[in-house]
Amino acid sequence: MLWDRSYSVAPGWKTVVPLLVCSDDLDLGCAVIAVEQVADERDVRWERFGLLHECITHPAPITEYYNIPSAIFDRDQYLAALDDFRREIGLRMEWDLP
Repeated sequence: MLWDRSYSVAPGWKTVVPLLVCSDDLDLGCAVIAVEQVADERDVRWERFGLLHECITHPAPITEYYNIPSAIFDRDQYLAALDDFRREIGLRMEWDLP
């Protein structure tokens, strides 16, 4: 689910991406730092940062946002970094299959 959300960069698409999950059991129900990700043709923006208080599939999983400046990434560089990381750890997605 994390990878699908990270790659959700269709222009105009907005999604919540978990950034930091509990290390003990990867439980998305405990203090998960998440970001609202928005993309356009040129950039991927991490607009608002907060804690995930609901299931990530809930319409409004982040109920409180913090005063943290947004981060902007070049779209092509963002996708290339995700692809590079997946290659390093040997992770294949369904769209990688022939």
